[in-house]
Amino acid sequence: MRKLSKLFLMGVVALGLGFTACNNDDIDMPDQEKGNTHVSVTLKMTSSATRAAGEGLPENYNPVGTWGGKDEIKSITVYLVDGVSVNSTLFTVASTGADYDITTSTNGDIYLKPNTSAAMKTTAGQKTVYVVVNETPLIRSHLNKTPVHEFEQSYKNIPLILENSGTGATVSTSASKLAVINGTANETIVMTNVAPATLNVLPNITEEETIVDSENRASLSVERAVARAMVTIKGGPYVIPDPNTNGASNLGTLTDVTWVVAQGENSLFVKRNTNPWDWATPNWDWVPNNSAFYAQGTNPTNQKYDYSGLFENRTTGFGGTTVPTYADYSTNKTDDPIELESRWLDGKFLLPTTHLFATPPAVGSVDGYTGGYRKGNTPYVLIRAKFTPEANAFADDGDVATDGTFYVAGDGKFYTTTLAAKEAGNTTVAKYVEGKVLYYAWLNPDRNSEWYNSPVLRNNIYHIHITGFKTLGTNWNPLYPEDPDDPSYDPNDPNNPDPRPEPEDPDVEEPENPIDPEDPLTTDETYMSVDVTILPWLVHSYEVDLGI
Repeated sequence: MRKLSKLFLMGVVALGLGFTACNNDDIDMPDQEKGNTHVSVTLKMTSSATRAAGEGLPENYNPVGTWGGKDEIKSITVYLVDGVSVNSTLFTVASTGADYDITTSTNGDIYLKPNTSAAMKTTAGQKTVYVVVNETPLIRSHLNKTPVHEFEQSYKNIPLILENSGTGATVSTSASKLAVINGTANETIVMTNVAPATLNVLPNITEEETIVDSENRASLSVERAVARAMVTIKGGPYVIPDPNTNGASNLGTLTDVTWVVAQGENSLFVKRNTNPWDWATPNWDWVPNNSAFYAQGTNPTNQKYDYSGLFENRTTGFGGTTVPTYADYSTNKTDDPIELESRWLDGKFLLPTTHLFATPPAVGSVDGYTGGYRKGNTPYVLIRAKFTPEANAFADDGDVATDGTFYVAGDGKFYTTTLAAKEAGNTTVAKYVEGKVLYYAWLNPDRNSEWYNSPVLRNNIYHIHITGFKTLGTNWNPLYPEDPDDPSYDPNDPNNPDPRPEPEDPDVEEPENPIDPEDPLTTDETYMSVDVTILPWLVHSYEVDLGI
């Protein structure tokens, strides 16, 4: 493993300086809860990468270290639960009048320790303690259940569905309901406890005793509820080598390289779930066939995943975010991903998404994978770029369209028109509208050569570094839930960001796209080269040469 820089060992934390006097919000609290004893809660923002072995996650893929983050803590909501009632207390964040003091350990863990104003009045007896940091109205409404069992089910086992929407002009992802980047200064992210704490509350404990002497004190670890993706690229020029010349010449050049992220789940358990295995997400057992996958597009109530990110900046060019190089991030301008400056580590948020793990088959085998990860249920980064073929790459002598559109026929050659490809004897022709090509990278693959399992976990950052492009990408995205074989399919529909082009000749068909929603993640050949880093944020990284 590469040596970590001081950045990830230290972390960069932009927390509020303290907490104002607490603001109690006792929801449906019965009179007996207003007792004569006090409890307090201390919190740890953990950077641990603990994960259980088993069917879900046998190991931690591509780890490189941790990052402290730049979190702003705006509120802490503490829930005290017993067999009768649920009592919640909200503590707000400000620069003076602190309810909690914030300290950071040498390994980057952040502790929130209560002062006297954070002592909560309650009754003696057994209590279970839950917390939510930066609680949103959506989460509060989801948890606002009076019967104890309904509250606990809502916290642990009942998914919270977060709506999303995407158009050419605006995008609102599911994850944006839980995580907001506040410029370059800091970010506000929902955090929940890794596990609740059980506390046997003693009677007649004063505010001072619970704070100073740690009597009736519960301690919990919290983690961010979302995951995060980043993409960088090695400096250009970005070319695709001609396989017929062993790389001595190029087929063409890629420009305007952008990225978006899609297909994270659109729901989550408020607390990291442990049933049927640790880190299981709401749709862990959904393995799509093509009809089920495309049904998501025709009926949004059936959608399990978030595709709104595909529309980011879709009003200009091909949309998305320009892929930066390491030199755009790094203070020393090297190609070392571990030297990225924390102030630029924004990326894009998404919700955790996992499925059943299975041991990959032997390298080169096309059969034998029994796990749950498929191209239609696993988060991916979509790379868009404009490809300009070399003039001598074309098999005909026609004029290339002024907007950059070109055609690739079944014989593997470039043509300037469908007619030229047809006259050469081809019956399948792929139209690359305006020269747009697409590449895919899964966020956390188990193997770089052949990808099968790719879990995306909360409190993890997945950094993909593109080191090159091996082959020409695809010309449309089948991993958007709109069935291209449906009679109502419209390739000009603005609600589909990367549609299948409409055939220009009834005697010529669009070739089969190599990206199939029901296939395992691995492909016959890799089209891109990627280096991924996941940032305590827990950081992971891998490199990849991209292809289809």
